[in-house]
Amino acid sequence: MKTHFILALALFASFSSFGQTIFKTESKVVSILINNQVVVEKWTLSPETNPDIFEAECTKKVNKVTFKTDKDSISFNVSIGQEIDFIIQNSKNEKAYTQIQGIKPNVNFTKEYIKVNDGKTIVQIPEVSELVNILMVLHKDSEKDDNMFDTKIDYYKEVKEYFKPYLSHPALDTINKYITDLKYREDAKMSLFSNQSYGYYFALKMNACAYEFDKNGIIKNNQIVKEFGKRQYPFDPMKDIKVFEDFAKKSNFRMFYKNHKLYYNSLIATYNQLNPISKMQNWLDKKFGFGYGSYVVYFSPLISGAHSTESFESNNFNQSFMFIAKAEIDKNYSPKMNELLQSRVVFTEIDHNYVNPVSDKFLDRINKSFSNRKKWAKGEVTSGYKDPYMVFNEYMTFAVYSLYVQDNYSKDDLIEYLPKVENQMEEIRGFINFKKFNRKLLEKYEENKNIKMTDLYDYILNWADNENK
Repeated sequence: MKTHFILALALFASFSSFGQTIFKTESKVVSILINNQVVVEKWTLSPETNPDIFEAECTKKVNKVTFKTDKDSISFNVSIGQEIDFIIQNSKNEKAYTQIQGIKPNVNFTKEYIKVNDGKTIVQIPEVSELVNILMVLHKDSEKDDNMFDTKIDYYKEVKEYFKPYLSHPALDTINKYITDLKYREDAKMSLFSNQSYGYYFALKMNACAYEFDKNGIIKNNQIVKEFGKRQYPFDPMKDIKVFEDFAKKSNFRMFYKNHKLYYNSLIATYNQLNPISKMQNWLDKKFGFGYGSYVVYFSPLISGAHSTESFESNNFNQSFMFIAKAEIDKNYSPKMNELLQSRVVFTEIDHNYVNPVSDKFLDRINKSFSNRKKWAKGEVTSGYKDPYMVFNEYMTFAVYSLYVQDNYSKDDLIEYLPKVENQMEEIRGFINFKKFNRKLLEKYEENKNIKMTDLYDYILNWADNENK
C-alpha cells in the first residue's frame, strides 16, 4: 500500500535536484519490484508530490528496484542509505518526481524466531505496549471518546488513581499534543478524536509491541519488527521513547505492571476460551487457498473499539498480528453466543489478511461497484475508510464471518447472530447497506459451500454494481 505523508511533502516542497533520468509511460500506475519480487502492485503516479518517495527495503548489499508497466520498465541498483532521483513522465507529459530511498528491512524473521513461532498462536499483553496504552488513557479527554478507550472498567480507575501524581510529566504533554480535535459526530452518536489522532494512536500502540525493557529498565526494539504501524502515521511515535522511558521510571510503572500480572493472565485465559483461533485459521486457509505461519494477538484492557491488523513476510515465513480489545463474557448470552460475538472481533481482523489480497485482484471492479459512496457508507463515522476499496473490504470481512458462522454453528445460532452484527454495521458503524450485502453473500454460499472465493467475489460485485446504480 502506498501512503503519502503530509510532513514529507512539506519538507521536500522545494526539492529540485533531480537528475535527468526519465521513465516514460502511458500508464497512470506502475508496479514496483525489489529483487524481482512485487512489493507494490499499483503505485499511482502523483505529479503534484515533489518528490514522491518510495522506501525500498534492502535485504541484500545491492538490490534491484524496478518500476514496471505492462509495456515498459526501468531498474536501479539500490543500497541501504542511498537515494536515487528520477522522473516518471506520463502520456500527458506530466512529470512525477520520484525518489527511491534504500532502507533497512522493517521485518527480520530470524531462523530462531521462526522455529519458536511457526504454527503457533500467541496472545499477549506486552509490557511496553501497556505503558503507552496507559499514557494515552491518561489523556485529559480520554473519557469522552468511547471508541478509543475503555474507561468504564475498574482497571481504568486503578490506572487513573495510581498515575495521578505523574499527570504533569512531559510524556503526557506529548500524548495531548498528538491526540486532539475531539468533537461530537452526529452520525456516530458519539464524540471521537480526529482521524489524524487515531493514526497516531494506532501507530503508537502497535509500534510499542516491538519494544521491551532490558534488565536496566531501558526500552529497546527487539529487532524482529521495527514498526508494526508503519503505514498508520507520518512518523514513528516511538521517536519519543526516552520521555516514555522516563515516565516509566519516575512512576514505577514496572511495579504497577508486575502487580497486575494475575489480572492480565486472567484476561488472556478468557480470550483463549472465547476465541478458537486455530479453527478460524483452518477454515480461512481452506476457503481462500492460502494461509499464514503464525498469529499474534496483542491487546490491552484499555482498548475499546479501535482495532487494527498487519501481516509481514520475511525469510519465507509470514506472520499476522492483531491489535484488538479484550474478550469479555456477557452474562446475558449463552456460552455459544458469547463465543460467537467475541470471536467476531478477532476473526474480522484475521480475515483482512485473506480478504485484502483477493480484493487487490478485483480493484477496478470494486472501484466501479462501490463508487457511489452514499449507497454504502454514511457520514463522518466512516471517514476513516477513505475509498471504495477500504469500504468494500470492511463489508467483505464481516460478511465472510457470517459464512464461517454458517459452517461452524447451528442454524439457530446463525439466526440469533445475524441481526446483531447487521445492526452494529448499519446503525453504529455507518455501513448502511450491509444487511443486504451480507444476506446476498450468504444466499449464494448456501447454494454451494465449495464455491471458490473468487467466484463469490464475482457474484457479489455484480450484485453491488446494480445496487450502486
